[in-house]
Amino acid sequence: MPGFKEKLKKEVTSTVMKQCGVNSVYFRGHARRSEGLNGFEELRKYIKQGSEFCKEVSLIIQERADLEGHYAKSLHKLSQKLVKATTGNLGSLADGWRTVGSVMEQEAELHKNLSMALADDISKPLKSLVETQNKARKPIEATVDKSLKTLTDRRTEEFKVCTVLLSMLKAFINCLSFVFRSVQLKAQVKTQLKAQLKAQVKAQLKAQLKAPLKAHVKAQLKVQLKAQLKAQLKAQLRVQLKAQLKAQLKAQLKAQLKAQSKKQTYVHAKDCEKGEEHRNDSSKGKTEKDKQKIEKKCDQMRKLLKKADKDYCELCEKAETARQEWEFNVAKGSAQLQTLDEDRLAKMADYLNQYNSHLSVMGPRLQTSCDKLHESVISVDIQADLRAVAQQRGTQGTPPEQILLDCYAEDLQFTMNGERRKNALQNYLLYLRQSLEREKKGKEGVEKLVGVYKERPNFADQDAQEDARQRLCQVMFMMNFLEASHYKIASVLAKLECQPKLEHKFAKYIETQRDKQGIPTSVLRLPINIALEGNSGYDVTSVTVGALANQTQSDPYEEPFADDEFEDYGDNHVIGRCRALYDYDAGQGDELTIKYGDVINIYDKQMDGWWQGEFNGRVGIFPATYVEEI
Repeated sequence: MPGFKEKLKKEVTSTVMKQCGVNSVYFRGHARRSEGLNGFEELRKYIKQGSEFCKEVSLIIQERADLEGHYAKSLHKLSQKLVKATTGNLGSLADGWRTVGSVMEQEAELHKNLSMALADDISKPLKSLVETQNKARKPIEATVDKSLKTLTDRRTEEFKVCTVLLSMLKAFINCLSFVFRSVQLKAQVKTQLKAQLKAQVKAQLKAQLKAPLKAHVKAQLKVQLKAQLKAQLKAQLRVQLKAQLKAQLKAQLKAQLKAQSKKQTYVHAKDCEKGEEHRNDSSKGKTEKDKQKIEKKCDQMRKLLKKADKDYCELCEKAETARQEWEFNVAKGSAQLQTLDEDRLAKMADYLNQYNSHLSVMGPRLQTSCDKLHESVISVDIQADLRAVAQQRGTQGTPPEQILLDCYAEDLQFTMNGERRKNALQNYLLYLRQSLEREKKGKEGVEKLVGVYKERPNFADQDAQEDARQRLCQVMFMMNFLEASHYKIASVLAKLECQPKLEHKFAKYIETQRDKQGIPTSVLRLPINIALEGNSGYDVTSVTVGALANQTQSDPYEEPFADDEFEDYGDNHVIGRCRALYDYDAGQGDELTIKYGDVINIYDKQMDGWWQGEFNGRVGIFPATYVEEI
């Protein structure tokens, strides 16, 4: 028993050591295949990363092109607005801003060209390059993946056959071990029984001859105890051997599953030879029946091992063919992918140079535009512009358009009774004369106020002086309006009465047009210098003598005209009070004479700048600029 245990332990240890050697070789070969696969996978990963980078660059350049195009359109609109705003403006300042619009237009054109160049020369070719390389890369990767799948399938089949071979070898080893153990145990039991019987016989003879019954009983008990201990030891050894064999066979199976196929075959062959040796050794001194049983079992296992070896060799050849094809496809695919990536890198470098060239052109052109703008800016002369504007306003100023009074009776195209037409025209002339006389009074008052401001500049601030001058201009424009309207109506009346044609210096500046309904519209366009003269030489009184002679005739349009139209103010009521700042002497019967410091009750504030008021029982009108409210 101890010899069998030590021998079996040495055999198992030797097998495990050999399997460990085979495993190391197997794993080194697997590492080499993984290294080749990982190299291709690293290249594929790098190619894919480069393709994604190329695609991202294409999108970014396209966004830049869109931004440049949008910026160019917006800049073009702004330049058009600026050029339109400067239209009609004179001077170097307007020319400077006009140059700004021109520079903006040039810059918009530059950005437009840059947008088109980025899109056509870089973004679209990059996108096309990515699509082309993706189409070319897919069949290469598919070929490599297909060859890798074929190699994996062959290795899987090889592993399955190897597993079957190991299981058969395991059964063969178990068979030999069982036979070997059975023969040894049988011989050991026979030897032990002989020794026991011999010992028992000797003990019995000794007990019968020399020892009393007590000694004989002790000897029997001792023998029985020895037999029981041997039986227990035998059972324990059997259990331990079974457990050790089971564990060792499991370890062998695990190690053999990981071993390389060629080395495993060598190990199996050696184990088989060792089993044959055990079989030959165990057959010595055995019966013929035991030898036949062992030989039969060994023949069956030998046939199965031979068939498994043949299948294993065929699968190894197929696996080697698949490996060579895989390595060829990996090398070919790597070369093709490398060529594609070299092409991509070359084109990317070319596109980068194009981008640089497009942007480098922008700088000098923008600098040229900036130089042009700088020349326009330094040539601006504000004082010259002001002089030019003043000269233009004095020579080519747009005359104000005053729409004159047009009455129905004035238009001879409309049918109307002759007497009624004359009476209506005369009444209009009287109204206009009254208004002219009132405006003349207002003009005199404003002129006095302006004269006071000139003599005493510190009497009022600049705004008050400017208001007075503006008021004087308004009065002059109103008098021009009234005189032109009066002249136009008086001319029609003179034509009806067959009198000589009237003359007025405003005549050539009066234009009459008719709308779609035939209603006339008369417009007075006086130059600024004539409009502000203030003395047309037109005698309103001489023109309206006939109208005054017929004043007593009844007419629905006629109103009596009196020198003093403010004699009765019994219904007036006071709306405020004011104090006179200057002396004013009444020039007409309806005016009120005031002195500095007089407190006047205000009845009405007229829109023409004259107020109606009462002082010491006298009611009349006075200029509003001569008083201040209190």
